Amino acid sequence: MRRLPLAPLLLAALALSACLPRATRPSPPTLTSVANALFESVELEGTTASVFLVDAQTGVPLYARREHVRLLPASTMKVVSTSAALAAFGADYRFHTPVRLEGTQLGNLFLGDLVVEASGDPSLGSWRFPETTPACEQIAEALHAKGIRQWLGAVRVSNADEGPYGLFGPGWAWDDAAYAYSAAPTPFVFRENVVDLSLERPEGQDCASQPQKPVVVRYSPALSAPATVVYLDPNAQRAGLGCVRERGSGRVRCVWRSTAEQCPRQASMRIAVDEPQALFTACVEEALAVRGIWRMPTAPQLAAVPAATTSEPLLEFVSPSMAELVKVTNKESLNLYAERLGLGFTRERTGTESYPALRDAMAQELTRRGISTRLLRPADGSGLSRYNVATARGLVEVIYTSLKEPYANALVDSLPIAGVDGTLASSAVTDGIRGRIRAKTGTLSGQKAYVGIAERPHDPQHPRVVFALMLGNIDEQPALTASQVFERFAEAMVGLPLR
Repeated sequence: MRRLPLAPLLLAALALSACLPRATRPSPPTLTSVANALFESVELEGTTASVFLVDAQTGVPLYARREHVRLLPASTMKVVSTSAALAAFGADYRFHTPVRLEGTQLGNLFLGDLVVEASGDPSLGSWRFPETTPACEQIAEALHAKGIRQWLGAVRVSNADEGPYGLFGPGWAWDDAAYAYSAAPTPFVFRENVVDLSLERPEGQDCASQPQKPVVVRYSPALSAPATVVYLDPNAQRAGLGCVRERGSGRVRCVWRSTAEQCPRQASMRIAVDEPQALFTACVEEALAVRGIWRMPTAPQLAAVPAATTSEPLLEFVSPSMAELVKVTNKESLNLYAERLGLGFTRERTGTESYPALRDAMAQELTRRGISTRLLRPADGSGLSRYNVATARGLVEVIYTSLKEPYANALVDSLPIAGVDGTLASSAVTDGIRGRIRAKTGTLSGQKAYVGIAERPHDPQHPRVVFALMLGNIDEQPALTASQVFERFAEAMVGLPLR
C-alpha cells in the first residue's frame, strides 16, 4: 500500500479546520472554563469545592463557586486573628515583659524572688529571633552586674492566671493537645512552651538486638523530666521518632523507629509543656550556673535574716514588632502565636482574655469591616478548633478589607509565597507562577483551604486578585491531591484570561 506524504495531509487538515464553522472550533482555555472543569472533577469524588475570586482594587467578583458554603477553615483562620491583631495594635507594636527583684541584697547575696510579669508575648525565649533567644542569659548577666553571686529565692510569674476556661481552645481535638504544634497558649509563654527531647542508644547497641540497657533520655532545658516511656520498633518502613505528651498524666510516650538500613544512634524532637514557668526556671538556673551565680537551696536560717524588702526593676524584655510576629505566624503557621495574638487582641478590645470573649471581639471586628458573621464564625485564633466555620467569600472579604487598612503591607508580606517560602515553599508551580501568588494555607483531616492574593501580569483590567479556595470532605486517595488542585487553579488565575 502506497503511503501518502505527511506534509500534504497536515496542510489539508489545517485547511479543513479553517473551513469549520466557528461554533465547532475548540475554544481557547480561560480561567472560568479551566476552573469549572477542575472543580467538577473534584466534586465527582464527593469533595466539596468552595471558591471565590474578586478584583483586589474594586472587590468586583470575577469567579464564584459555592462561595457561601460553610467549611472548616483550618489554619486560614490565622489570617483573621493576625489581621485583627494588626488592626488593634498596629504593625510597629512590641510586647514589653518587665522583670523585677523583690527582696533585699546583702553584699553578694540576694534574698527574695525574681518576678516576671506576663505580657502575652509569644516569642519570649524563642529560637526564631536573635533578640529573643538569650533571655535567660540576659537575666544572669543583669544579676551578675548587680554584684549578686548567690541567690536564695524563687522565680515567680505574675498575671499568668489562665482563667476558668482552661489551657486549650474550645473544639480542639483531644489528640491535638499532645503535640508540640498545639502547645497551650498560656498568658505567660516561654520558649514557645516546648522542650527539646533527645534520645540516645547505649554505646554498642544495634537496632536489631534486644536492648541490654535503657535508652538515654535528656530534656533541654533540664527541667524536672516527666515520666518518659520509649518503645523501639526495629522493623519500621522508615526511620524516625514520634513522641506525644499524654494529656492529663503528663507522661511522654515515644516510638523510635528504625530499619535494616537506618539505625540512628540519636534522635530528637520538641514536646509541649503545660507549665512554662517551670521551663523558664530551669533555663534561668542553667544560665546562672554558667555565669557563676549559685542559686542556694532553701535555708531557714538565711531566710529569717531581717531585711527591708524592696521591689526594683531588673530588666525588660522587648519582643519583635507585631509585623514580624505576624509574619512568622502566617509563614510557618504557628498555632501558639496565632492564639496569643488573637487573645491579645481580645484583651485589647474587651479588657478580658477568654475564648468566649474572643468570639465576641472577632464578631465585632468583622462587623466593623462590613463582613457578615454568617460568612465567618471564629472560635479560636489558630484554626485548630473544629467549631470554626468559614466560607470562601468570608475569607476573601477579610483579605480584601485588610488591603484598605494601614497595616496592609504587613499582612501581605506575612503570606507564604508559592514555590518560594513558608508552607507553600514546596508547591510545584511553574516558573511563570512562582512568586506571583501569596496565600495562607490550612489543613485538617479531610480539609484543605487557601486564601491570598494572585498577580495577573497580562491582565491590565484586573492585575491583582484576592481569592479563597476551600476543599472539604476530601477522599483519602483522590485523583488529584489538594495541592495539585491548588496548583492547577493557581496556573489558571495567573496566566489565563477570565472568560
